[in-house]
Amino acid sequence: MEKEQVLSKLNDYIIWVESLKTIPEQIAILPYKEGKWSPNEIVMHMAEWDRFTREERLPYMKEGEELEDVPWGPFNDAAASLARQQTFAETIEYAKEQRQKNISALKKIDDSQWDESFKIGGHALSIREYFTDFIHHDLHHKEQVESVRPVEEKDKK
Repeated sequence: MEKEQVLSKLNDYIIWVESLKTIPEQIAILPYKEGKWSPNEIVMHMAEWDRFTREERLPYMKEGEELEDVPWGPFNDAAASLARQQTFAETIEYAKEQRQKNISALKKIDDSQWDESFKIGGHALSIREYFTDFIHHDLHHKEQVESVRPVEEKDKK
């Protein structure tokens, strides 16, 4: 995926998150399916991925760098816990802010760095590949959240 396509899709996420304001709080804090996260927890999980990526990954995504993998279970649990401490509206605003900061940071990266190879936990990839995977991660979680959107809202989309 080209850099401009990645930036466009990352921006589409902000528009989508804004659209979630139509989901009532009482629905947003319930698991989308038994034993799963709520939309509030899912959106916070995505926002924390944005924050972590910008702060702990992006500065080190350079040719030849080797980054450690992260224990994702505790990371994800912490994100879900954060979501339970605030309203869905607050999570939405936080998520939009984190994604916008990522877009701004990516715009500053020279195109020549887009395909430099680095490793995370022994797995080689580039910024292009990382953010292409990131977009697929977004889509996976969007489907989960969309499953709770009231039918009349789905019809409007």
